[in-house]
Amino acid sequence: MNIWYINHYAVPPSYGLPGRPYSLATNLEKLGHKVTVICAAWHPFRQHPAPLSDQYNCRNYDGVDYYHLPARSYKGNGLGRLLNMLDFSRAIKKLSQKIDIKELPQPDVLIPSCVHPLVFPPAYKLARKYNAKLIYEVRDIWPLSLVELANVPSEHPIVLWFKWIERRAYRQADAVVSLLPNALEHMAPLGLDKRKFYYIPNGINREEWDAPSASLPDEHQAVFQQLKEQDKLIVVYTGAHGPPNALDQILGLVKLNKDKNRPYHFVLIGEGIEKEKLMKLEREESISFVTFLPKISKQQVITALKLADVCFVGWEKKKIYKFGISPNKLGDYFMSAKPVLHAFDITSNDPVQEAGAGISVEPYNTKELEDALQRFCAMTQAERNTMGMNGYRYALENLDWEILGKRYAEICESL
Repeated sequence: MNIWYINHYAVPPSYGLPGRPYSLATNLEKLGHKVTVICAAWHPFRQHPAPLSDQYNCRNYDGVDYYHLPARSYKGNGLGRLLNMLDFSRAIKKLSQKIDIKELPQPDVLIPSCVHPLVFPPAYKLARKYNAKLIYEVRDIWPLSLVELANVPSEHPIVLWFKWIERRAYRQADAVVSLLPNALEHMAPLGLDKRKFYYIPNGINREEWDAPSASLPDEHQAVFQQLKEQDKLIVVYTGAHGPPNALDQILGLVKLNKDKNRPYHFVLIGEGIEKEKLMKLEREESISFVTFLPKISKQQVITALKLADVCFVGWEKKKIYKFGISPNKLGDYFMSAKPVLHAFDITSNDPVQEAGAGISVEPYNTKELEDALQRFCAMTQAERNTMGMNGYRYALENLDWEILGKRYAEICESL
């Protein structure tokens, strides 16, 4: 079966974090299917743009074919981003020309992944033209995420436009795969037949964890070494520093007490639009229990997590999370076999609680956050190890891409 996985923000290995597209493609290939990942030649999650020779060409990266479509560069989160999305959407339409002249094989299944909804209309046209099946993959619920997380007015023209696409997608797709377990509650009233709904979360790639350890940069290694010598509880966060990641609640702990000799210390690794603001606040408040470090490669992230005592992930207090969560970093935290400190408001879908892998607290509840940190500090190493191993077993049983890939293949084959 020839499967096209269309993901604007997919990244080949060596260009960034390959994530879900690469893991899904790899496992579908193992099951005998041919997969082409179609992505943008430029987007902010790439370490550098794809070379011009890759545009409108298939190139194999570590066993997976990537096909890059041109899209303009931009800064910020405004008009430039929208134009970049439109570039990608228009380029998808042109793929029919490549099929007709035999430069690309005709797809049997198209999977447009909704990192934004503009992928659906051109993918649907291709599916209709070539009698292919279409699986709409919903990562974030657009445009609800714009309204809830970016505070865009619900009557904004872009919101109304995206909502029109969303309703079409739920009605016209042959199947809908959601990364969020409770998303059907949102989708069914908008026209999705519940028989077409499937839940496949983000997963873990065991091969990444079996690979040889990667050395940390000297700056990172020195921080961990110093904190070990000081006998601190090392709490690590890895990933984006943006508004949805709610890292400012960590800095809010300074308001609870001014004790500079705390038994814990946060190490925040990554980049993002909020990082400069967070670092400015750290300096102004003379916060001594947080260290910011630059982003590192995925294999180095694994090394850093193995040096942690606790891993942190936080969320804003938003109603949208009642439909569920599926952050990539949570699977990595579980695989590190370290307990998780989880600032999360909705209890109906809390993987940390479900796995018995850590402590969950209300977001922006400074006292609960401090109490949880003190509880971790008071635990024995054996008690923390038990929590960590609970998460590790949960990941292997529920988040292994070998398992998730088979479920995805079954959907494709059933259509």
